Amino acid sequence: MNYLTLKTLPPSAFKRGVGIPLPLFHELLEVLKAGELTKKKSGRPSPLSLEDQLLLTLGYWREYRTLFHLGLSYQVHESTAQRIVKRVETRLEAS
Repeated sequence: MNYLTLKTLPPSAFKRGVGIPLPLFHELLEVLKAGELTKKKSGRPSPLSLEDQLLLTLGYWREYRTLFHLGLSYQVHESTAQRIVKRVETRLEAS
């Protein structure tokens, strides 16, 4: 499940699949984009887009899936999934 496939769904199906309405998803995405602009160091780019990073985090919160299984779903290593969840949580908390 990635953002490219989910964005074509009607709003009710998007909410059913992700757990939050589409406008709220876009608000959270704007917070993450603002956080990306304020980074001091660029570092290695994430293998996932910001949309997919947010979806991975929402899947972790909503479905209680292990980071291993989320990593398999998004084709990243378990530790990468953990870093993504931690970074997204930190940025959303700061907002």
